[in-house]
Amino acid sequence: MKNFFPLIAISVFLVMHGLIYFMFIRRIITPKIPRLVIKYFLILNFLGVVCYFFGRYYWDMPQSLYFLVSLSIGVAFILFVVTLLYQPLLLIPYFSKKRRGFLRNGINIFSGIFAGGYLGFGVIEGRMQPKVENVEIPLPNLQESFNAVQISDLHIGGLIEENVVRGIVKQVNDLKPDVIFLTGDIIDTEVSKVQKAMQELSKLQAPLGIFFVTGNHEFFHNIGELLESLKKYGIRVLENENVVLYKNNQALVNVAGVYDLFGRRIGVLEPNLEAALQGRIETLPTILLAHQPKFVLEIKESQKIDIMLSGHTHGGQIFPFRFLVILDQPYLSGLHQHSPNTKIYVNRGTGFWGPPMRILARSEITFFHFTRG
Repeated sequence: MKNFFPLIAISVFLVMHGLIYFMFIRRIITPKIPRLVIKYFLILNFLGVVCYFFGRYYWDMPQSLYFLVSLSIGVAFILFVVTLLYQPLLLIPYFSKKRRGFLRNGINIFSGIFAGGYLGFGVIEGRMQPKVENVEIPLPNLQESFNAVQISDLHIGGLIEENVVRGIVKQVNDLKPDVIFLTGDIIDTEVSKVQKAMQELSKLQAPLGIFFVTGNHEFFHNIGELLESLKKYGIRVLENENVVLYKNNQALVNVAGVYDLFGRRIGVLEPNLEAALQGRIETLPTILLAHQPKFVLEIKESQKIDIMLSGHTHGGQIFPFRFLVILDQPYLSGLHQHSPNTKIYVNRGTGFWGPPMRILARSEITFFHFTRG
């Protein structure tokens, strides 16, 4: 899949760029020279997309160049959305024959300004520090309150390098969590390429431990070596298993973790919930770590899981792509009561994938306050 994904993605973006030009740019820009300038800009942007996908999967490039080609992904996404939104606006001038030219010009000017503002807002929000979301959750049978931090979808590699990781680690450590949960897609490149970032990640501090489960992106980059590296840095990888957390010498909670669902697609490191729950203390509350929200659909009421922590969706990352995400996942972000006994929390992602942009889906560090229910 890794070999074919860049070619498939590039083909899709080629179609998108064609639609942007013929259905939007040619209609709002009539002077020949400005239209030619935008045409060549779109060609350069598409070449940036090509460089992004081949650079991410087949060769390394300087950080400054990587930033530019990553932006090209976001530019294409946003201009494509504006192109789609522009089409129904073309009907408005037909409702007033006398003002048809005025309305058409007004719509074109508005659409151009909107596209520029949309792009600018995406870059600004994408560069913002992750927002700390405070979430209080009562757990039945919990004997003593504790707090936890969840980080998800950091996507170390590319634009998420050691300086970014350093800042996030400081944010997390300043919260002084009892335990830290890393719910997948933390590393998105060969681990040998991001040793400095890994060293920064290893500075996370939590007295009850740091726990990790795989996301789908870890499977793309020599997952065996990656998991061994995490273990060497003192991070506990939960591989279809559970641990009991103790606080003040008292059993506190079961923490179970499963491999990502992507493992089932390729027949390697497949998730197994029954194995993950085996041997837990039944009288304690149970927290399940699973990267994709749709794994919650595999939980049976009899398995008595109090809450599942997930990521994967990025909260849609760039609006309105959240509507595509919810076609695949039952929950987009935040806290939900999935069933009478099971809640689910979906983290919007602490980093980003692809373009360094976010629109109406700010990056997140979740700070849980688990209380006696």
